Amino acid sequence: MTRAVWAMLAFAACNRGETRPTGEVQPEDEVWLSPQQMEKANIRVAEVKRQAIAQAITVGGKVAFDDLHVTHVFSPVTGRVTRVLAKPGERVKKGAPLVAILSPDVGAAFSDVVKAQADLQTSELDFRREERLLGQDATSQRSFEAAQDTFRRATAEYERAKQRAALLRGSGLDLVTQEYMLRSFIDGEVIARIVNPGMEVAGQYSGGNSLELFTIGDIKNVWVYADVQDVDLPKLKVGQDVEVSVVAYPGRVFKGTIDLVASTVDPSLRTGRVRCSLPNEREELKPEMFATVSIVQPPEQRIAVPRDAVVSINETSFVYVQNNTRDDGRIVFKRRSVRAGDERDGSIPILDGVQPGERVVIEGSVTREQPNDEVWPTPKQIEEGHITTAKVATRDIAEAVTIGGRLAFDDTRISHVFSPVNGRITKVLAQPGQRVAKGAPLAAIVSPDLGSYLADVAKAEADATQAEHEYARQKELYDAGVGAKRDLEAAEDALRKAKAELERAKQLTQLLQSADFDKVTQEYLLRSPIAGEVISRKANPGLEVQGQYSNGGSSSNVVELFTIGELGELWMLGDVYEMDLPRVTEGDEVALRVDVYPDTPFHGRVDWVADVLDPVQHTAKVRCVIDNSSHLLRPEMYERVDIAVPGKQLVVVPRAAVMRVDGETIVFVQTGEKKRDGGVVFKRRKVVARLDDNSQLVPVLSGLEPGEVVAVDHSLMLLGML
Repeated sequence: MTRAVWAMLAFAACNRGETRPTGEVQPEDEVWLSPQQMEKANIRVAEVKRQAIAQAITVGGKVAFDDLHVTHVFSPVTGRVTRVLAKPGERVKKGAPLVAILSPDVGAAFSDVVKAQADLQTSELDFRREERLLGQDATSQRSFEAAQDTFRRATAEYERAKQRAALLRGSGLDLVTQEYMLRSFIDGEVIARIVNPGMEVAGQYSGGNSLELFTIGDIKNVWVYADVQDVDLPKLKVGQDVEVSVVAYPGRVFKGTIDLVASTVDPSLRTGRVRCSLPNEREELKPEMFATVSIVQPPEQRIAVPRDAVVSINETSFVYVQNNTRDDGRIVFKRRSVRAGDERDGSIPILDGVQPGERVVIEGSVTREQPNDEVWPTPKQIEEGHITTAKVATRDIAEAVTIGGRLAFDDTRISHVFSPVNGRITKVLAQPGQRVAKGAPLAAIVSPDLGSYLADVAKAEADATQAEHEYARQKELYDAGVGAKRDLEAAEDALRKAKAELERAKQLTQLLQSADFDKVTQEYLLRSPIAGEVISRKANPGLEVQGQYSNGGSSSNVVELFTIGELGELWMLGDVYEMDLPRVTEGDEVALRVDVYPDTPFHGRVDWVADVLDPVQHTAKVRCVIDNSSHLLRPEMYERVDIAVPGKQLVVVPRAAVMRVDGETIVFVQTGEKKRDGGVVFKRRKVVARLDDNSQLVPVLSGLEPGEVVAVDHSLMLLGML
């Protein structure tokens, strides 16, 4: 309720006690004031006029990636991750390596190319021969068409094999180790990563459920989507200015433009989608943030009044309109219901209820009676009540954001070890807690796969040798003029196929060359891929294990036998609320509180702050690196973390000056006014203060200005005087 209304109601109450002519009754919706009363109440009226009011269509929206600057990275091959080369928050160039994957798909793909090429050459020779014979009427049309069909199928198969190999060759691979290097498709930042060493991944083209391993993006420019009512869509056009605000940055306005207006309307909501483009050089706006979008419209000439002229009573808006002057000289002010628009630059558009030229009350104050929010204690009362005052000051206040977090391994320093072969464990050579070097033996596995792989290679070598001999014999016969060219071509085709089969047999065997195996006993020695501590072990003598490559790729039945990692540093993964996000930056110090070690401090730093919010909880993931050289902390502990953020100058008052009354935080501010009896004016004021610690100085976020004077000791007495 405005000061003008307070004034009128106060005077109306006084007027009701005055003597009036018989039968004179003041209506409930009117106030009659004399010029003297208006002067004492500082009531001002003004003529209602049309004025240019800035317009805006305000709707809710959501921040999103500019989808031309984001890519979702999947693995094109099935296999096991051996190295993770990019971490969240890291900026990468197009073509930069992200992760290395050991995959049998690599060798199989290139073996398929060799075999398909051999089949193509054979079918082409046969087709050309049949073509020549048909021209000489030496063969049937049916034989010619059969050769032609075979040639077409071989061509298609060769192209398919080449395309598959080209997908792999484009990212770089090692044909000896069968390690595939997955690379970034664009320049950008690693927004998210869901991969760690030892993880089994399914190929994008293998028919399985492939997971998104990385999200690479650039949020230097973002999109904001908003849904606008269909009646407002004709007012919008591409290039129009927009103003965007988010709860994380109160008072901040981010400016952008509309770059797309939907040509269709949602049939249920009757809204059209609008896309706005915003520069975001400081990366303050994060995808999935909720936003308020104001689409700036050209100013319109509308009836408008100052903000203080409008009174809200039970969600209904009113103004007090000056009507006529009574015979006794008092001016009549009538309360009138109006339909008000949204405030803009201190003015409120009046859509209905008043006309240009009418006069309304725009300002006033109560001076005849003590307001409900003021007390006027005398100097004697202040002295006897021991009321003291203090000047509002500013101080550097240390800040901290407190979050809950879960301890986890640094996934770049941990490896999950599986058996590459089927078999039975005969010896376990590493114990939980034992430190092992890279390449140290972990377990011995007796596997029939070894003999099978080696036998396949031996058989393929024998077949290749036999094919070479046959080809050499047929070439000698053909050169001597006693052999048929068709037989020579058949021998050449058989040689190509034998070499392709030999290459295929060698590929899987090469995966095992990094470890020791005994060709006689068929015992395979599983070794550690990294240096570290044996965190866990599920291997024991006699355990039957399934190999990673026994079925051509990963399998749900493959058991992780060892976890090797480092515990000297752990990650603390937590969630920061959107409103606290601007206060947390990489490099901030963190303090970890652990209930089981209340007297032992653990320290670290913020290593990464996610650029995308969780769409459900609207929190951002934060990763902290915690020093765990004492090895007291364990992964999967859930603890409290304080993130120290830079301190700032805040208004502070003594704790005794702050009171909680009816759910509000209040103080009493000395205005400096003196009454005739010497009374000092203290005004009750609502403030926003931080009361979450026991400090004697309370930071006040809003409601007070430096230099103001507040009541401190025994200020409760002032509350009782209201």
